[in-house]
Amino acid sequence: MAARCAVSLPSASDRAREGVHHHEPRRFFANTLMPRSLGIARKSRMGLSAILGRGMVVRRNGVSGVTEPTRVKADGRFSYRTLDPDAVKVLRRLNHHGFTAYLVGGCVRDLMLRVEPKDFDIATEATPRQVKRLFRNSRIIGRRFRLVHVTFQDKVLDVSTFRAQVETPADADDPMIRHDNVFGTAGEDARRRDFTINGLFYDVRSGELIDYVGGLDDLDRRVIETIGDPWVRFREDPVRMLRAIKFAGRINFTFADDVYQAMLDCRDDLNKAAAPRLLEEIFRLLNRGGALQSIRLLYKSGLMQVMLPEIAEDLERCFAAGIESPMWGYLEELDRRVRSGESIDHVVMLACVFLNLFDRPLYDENSQNGVRDLNLLTERLLRPIAIRLHMSRRDVYRLKQILVAQRRLAGFVKGKRRRASIGQFMSREYFRAAWLLFKIQGETRGRFLDTIEAWEGKV
Repeated sequence: MAARCAVSLPSASDRAREGVHHHEPRRFFANTLMPRSLGIARKSRMGLSAILGRGMVVRRNGVSGVTEPTRVKADGRFSYRTLDPDAVKVLRRLNHHGFTAYLVGGCVRDLMLRVEPKDFDIATEATPRQVKRLFRNSRIIGRRFRLVHVTFQDKVLDVSTFRAQVETPADADDPMIRHDNVFGTAGEDARRRDFTINGLFYDVRSGELIDYVGGLDDLDRRVIETIGDPWVRFREDPVRMLRAIKFAGRINFTFADDVYQAMLDCRDDLNKAAAPRLLEEIFRLLNRGGALQSIRLLYKSGLMQVMLPEIAEDLERCFAAGIESPMWGYLEELDRRVRSGESIDHVVMLACVFLNLFDRPLYDENSQNGVRDLNLLTERLLRPIAIRLHMSRRDVYRLKQILVAQRRLAGFVKGKRRRASIGQFMSREYFRAAWLLFKIQGETRGRFLDTIEAWEGKV
């Protein structure tokens, strides 16, 4: 035990080298309760954690404070065999050297929902330098948030040090978090996370789930709840609103009333977020089989009007005309393909969102001028979106190519094209992506079915 105590917490010299410091434990205070009149989700205070009686979870307006964490055996919820063996190796080595270390966040949530985790993240009391000393196959990364990448043959595992929440005054002119390198305890680390369902730990030594924030209750109720006041948390980091959309769409959860209202109130703060982070979250909305529901929620919450006003305006035009936007069908087909295990280019996913903007009768299949017109159209419509989201030149160029080429596919079969010309078209780098987009559009809307059949024989 003495040896453990000697290494369990970072030393003063370690903290100085890391440029971080331990923070004293803090309390969360509830704001005035907001009327729950939106009907998004009404949460009972009695949930799984309360029924089990293993710890007291106090919840007020989305604020969670726990005197002692709820500890629940994971038996029956998921099998030890579903854990990543390399992640278990990392945890075992940290434990062997006297450090507390847990699986944390999304992997624990997904295991509880019987969904295969995409990543296995680890949180520990060891500092980044201490972790690096234990793993030669590792390196420290990050400036705002320093963590360690432990590299294995086919994967990289994130190992982060327990952090404490950076306090931000509620009336601050700029409440966004700029620095996040404050070491803390396991409980503080759980409370600084975005949503209760992402604040759970799993201890491989005891086989226990550890809950400081009421996440077990919210998983049981299938509700998305912030840890802390949602207005404060969304203004600290507006991208959290997109993460809430992503989880609701992907795992079919509902929002707590105050969380949804805070999203409506804070949506303009998305303009303050770094554009590359916004684009990354858009891709994440699309790539896990929940694109249709996620984009619907993006529109209903008003976040689309801030991030992608062109798409929102196109939806409004469809509603005003009394028709359903074809985009919903494209996203439904995209989800079907992703869930079936098909690997889809991220630019094709983005094209499914933009396609209806370009579905105009500008292409004359017998006129090269028509192609030039369509190129001009893609440039005019994509340019403001690309600038706003800081899209890479390569992604913008490929998106233009795919959108134009999928329109040309119909003309190549209908018109009298030489076989050599068709072969040259098929040899283009963008052809496969354009062909997939063309199929998604045609099969969803019942268009170009004869053309698709003709191309199937060639492809």
